[in-house]
Amino acid sequence: MNKDTDDLIEHENANWTKVFQEELKNKNDKKFSSFWWKDYYEELISYIDKIILNNSLYTILEAGSGSGKATILLDKRFKKTLLDISPAALKYAKYLSEKFDSKIEKFIVGNVFSMPFKGNNFDFVWNVGLIEHYDLKNIELIIKEMGRICSSGGIVAVGMPNFWSGPIIKAWLLKALRFFPGYKIDTEKFYKIAEIEKIFNQAGKDLGKEISYIKIEYFGNPLIMESPKFILETIGKIFSKMFRKNKFLILMVCKFK
Repeated sequence: MNKDTDDLIEHENANWTKVFQEELKNKNDKKFSSFWWKDYYEELISYIDKIILNNSLYTILEAGSGSGKATILLDKRFKKTLLDISPAALKYAKYLSEKFDSKIEKFIVGNVFSMPFKGNNFDFVWNVGLIEHYDLKNIELIIKEMGRICSSGGIVAVGMPNFWSGPIIKAWLLKALRFFPGYKIDTEKFYKIAEIEKIFNQAGKDLGKEISYIKIEYFGNPLIMESPKFILETIGKIFSKMFRKNKFLILMVCKFK
């Protein structure tokens, strides 16, 4: 890694530590903050549970976990580990795991460029909302490291926000309209799917691991998160079917032989 990468890691650490320190102060007893998020998590968790069970996988690592909420909500039969650079994020993740009665085997402070695990250690290695904060060269390092610790027959998955979804378009607009409240685009970069696929294929070659397949899936309603429930359940469902590639999250799933 170079100085620019080190500086970016520190920026992300400081930013998300601040976020999760606030979350710890203002603990919300609701499982989901809105119907939009409830629908998103249920859709994503149902898919991940299914592919893990269908592939007879067991051990899970969320590498760059933040709150770890998605992993925490996965099937209780899985053996789960969370890794993040921010102790505050992991402290909040521990609170959520207790709140949702989900056992997490280990909470590990570390960064995704050099993880403290031996090779072929986990069956399913994933993260959501991480790689878009880095350039392609660093994404290659992250995916290669995820692949290194993934077992033969295992799966590596990365999720990144979709530039063409309503929530992200709104975040771009709020960045321009600086004085309006709401989430604003910060260090996120937006990549073509083909660029990340190329990185997966190169990582497989570098690691000497043959790839069975790379699948692309989409999750989260294309409408903005503040949309009322009745709009999400009517127009939102229609839009989700008609404009599947405008859904909020792009998940890339790579299975090794």
